[in-house]
Amino acid sequence: MKLSFCTTGCKKQNIMDVISFAKEQSFDGIDLWYGHIEQYEQDFGPLDDLYTLLQQHNLKVPAVSLYTDFVTQGEEETKEAVRKGLRAARQLHSPLIRVFAGNQASNRTSPEKWLRAVEQFQQAAQMADGYEVNIGLEIHYDTYADTPEAALTFLKDVAHPRLRTIFDGSNLHVNRIDQLPALEKTFHTISHIHLKNYRWNFENWYLSEPTPIFQGDLDQKAFLKELINRQYDGFVSLEYFGEHAFTHIKESLREYTAVFSR
Repeated sequence: MKLSFCTTGCKKQNIMDVISFAKEQSFDGIDLWYGHIEQYEQDFGPLDDLYTLLQQHNLKVPAVSLYTDFVTQGEEETKEAVRKGLRAARQLHSPLIRVFAGNQASNRTSPEKWLRAVEQFQQAAQMADGYEVNIGLEIHYDTYADTPEAALTFLKDVAHPRLRTIFDGSNLHVNRIDQLPALEKTFHTISHIHLKNYRWNFENWYLSEPTPIFQGDLDQKAFLKELINRQYDGFVSLEYFGEHAFTHIKESLREYTAVFSR
């Protein structure tokens, strides 16, 4: 099991500062938000140079994170966003791009919208074949993949080996879904994992408080032990947002190191 952190929560940080932070904290990789990739290209040059820089710091890119959901944007915009993500992933030797499916709960979407999203994912997966990069569907509330059952049904409907899942137990907790049974159901589809914790306010989501990984609602020690028992050898990516994101990531890393060897 390898550790990374997701830079979607550090959008205001310069990519060079993000890389320095990853090196200082001895991470194994950086789950890169596509905006940081664009920033590097604009400010410093080709992504081949970024790959070389990351190699020098022994950092891999387990995922390139997009916010594409195949519904909000038009079909051509979506296709172009996916193409850019796949191109970046190939240049950075990343195995995966992160996307979402839809922008509303699975039980509230129409059969027509579901089918159209499935068709677009099939096209994206065929495109991904040409780049030899997988598409990681994040399991997330208020999307078509908001429960283990919905995610598995969506994967079955798309029916392409390039489509995998990104597991995040905190996203399931929002809908009061227990992450360990969910892991059992979806483990065979998982290519990447996001890890965080909250003291969640179910009455007012905006009052929920992020905490380091071993201090919130979820028993993340038990979750990580289960990953070890299952011999998961992929990346676990710490993901935090807001002005204290780096602080939560550092404290989470300290907690992890105190319990698990690296």
